[in-house]
Amino acid sequence: MKRILAISVTGLGDSLWGTPALRALKKSFPGARVDFLVDARWAPLFRGNPHIDRILEYRKPWLFQFGFKFGLLRETYDHALIFHANRDVRRVLPWLRSRQVLAHQNFDFLPEDQRIPIDGPLHGIQRRWALIEKIGAAPDGARMELFLDGRDAATAAEFMEKNRLAPREFVYLNVGASLAHKRWLPERFVALAQKLSEDYPYKIVLGAGPGEKPLVDSISAQLDPSKTANACDRPVRDNACLIGQARLMVTCDSGPMHIGFALKVPAVALFGVSDPGQSGPFGLDDNLCWIVRSPVNPYFHAAGDRAGANGPDLDRPRRSPPAIRVGPVGSSGMLADDRSDCFRQISLDMAWEKVREALALSPFGKIPPAPLY
Repeated sequence: MKRILAISVTGLGDSLWGTPALRALKKSFPGARVDFLVDARWAPLFRGNPHIDRILEYRKPWLFQFGFKFGLLRETYDHALIFHANRDVRRVLPWLRSRQVLAHQNFDFLPEDQRIPIDGPLHGIQRRWALIEKIGAAPDGARMELFLDGRDAATAAEFMEKNRLAPREFVYLNVGASLAHKRWLPERFVALAQKLSEDYPYKIVLGAGPGEKPLVDSISAQLDPSKTANACDRPVRDNACLIGQARLMVTCDSGPMHIGFALKVPAVALFGVSDPGQSGPFGLDDNLCWIVRSPVNPYFHAAGDRAGANGPDLDRPRRSPPAIRVGPVGSSGMLADDRSDCFRQISLDMAWEKVREALALSPFGKIPPAPLY
């Protein structure tokens, strides 16, 4: 085994789920070169990872693809493992020289013997394990990894000093998500931030993903500027280091949520339509994640709301998912279907209950809330 290529060209969380498998590949084949083809937007997060020998940056517009494609042509791989991709990964395959290509997704453009069947609902980390086991690698735990350095720490310290933030003395609210139906209502984030400011001494940092600055700005405008900092427009690696300094993160199911998981920041995670058993915390200690599910989530099951070693309640039976009526996208960007309603059913009180519990059990020490009147 001399060269292995791992391909993960979709979301931020999808790419972070690959880090346990990358570590396992390097430990199982210490003499092999492991290259990682990843979306260019997330590539900085993987800089300094000792389990990656070379990072290739994937850009979706075909005009920008020649650079990494010529980089692929220079190498011959023993195995190419598609950790996660959309159908446009077909554009990469003709430029790829590999003895074997494997995927856990059921792509019809791959021969059947290159598609690894997955039985039942599994977390994304487990799906990547299935790929590496196929080539003889052994999983090495579920821990996601980010390797931040002194420059990252200095950049975070500069931002915190400018905004009068202290480590572990602010709550990071990740108000965005890549899909509109995966976002909690902005007015409820506003109300949650106001309650936090009233009842606790912590400041609020607002964050979201690329292209969501108008959303963050609209929320920020309704909050006390002396108690609020806007981190939405920071580079992804700088933002990761800032998240790592938070006392608590309150987040929708999105890429920054997985950054928090990788850095072991306590989190209250809000799940509207997605299944936390497949895309939520996996292998985290119980005191690091509190899950808030919509009561009309198609994957909702009543018992349990804490993350365990094998993810949240993977062994518990789920109700049958209801039919989802998909409609057109409206001018607001929200999908006109039952998926949008899932998040509307997560009330402020439901989130606030978990926030109070998470802060009370914080591994960073306890500061009691102000008395309730």
